[in-house]
Amino acid sequence: MFFQAMRADLDRLYACNRESARVWNECLHLAKEHFLQHGGWITKSKLQKQTKRKFHLHSETIQAVCHQYLFARQAAHHAIQQGHPARYPYKKKKYFPTKWAKDGFKVYENGKIELSMGIHHGKREKPIVVYASHLSKGTSKKSNAAGIKVFIWP
Repeated sequence: MFFQAMRADLDRLYACNRESARVWNECLHLAKEHFLQHGGWITKSKLQKQTKRKFHLHSETIQAVCHQYLFARQAAHHAIQQGHPARYPYKKKKYFPTKWAKDGFKVYENGKIELSMGIHHGKREKPIVVYASHLSKGTSKKSNAAGIKVFIWP
């Protein structure tokens, strides 16, 4: 799906991808720190708890990045168990595609999509507004329950 947005909103989308990379890097740091202190892997709930309210993204977006880290770790673990050469996630990122889960965005009939940024310092941040050029008839949050993943590059 292609979209259009105001320049300020595009800049905010780029900032979201950088912020998502910060979440990924924090997951790497927390997992390594937990392993060194406790000798085991950090759990999903501990990882989410320690990343909660630290970043300027919607809460479900932060959780989505944590889940992607955990999925990558699990996939590497299974590959290693099966004898394939693999490494656990270790690389820090500068950009990471931001995903808005089903409660993090609103889709309107005219193609307008509002991407929620969540609540920070007690106030709800202004959403990012994009306009999709070709939404199929009947597109709604139910038909797009997986969410929206934004791939933009500088």
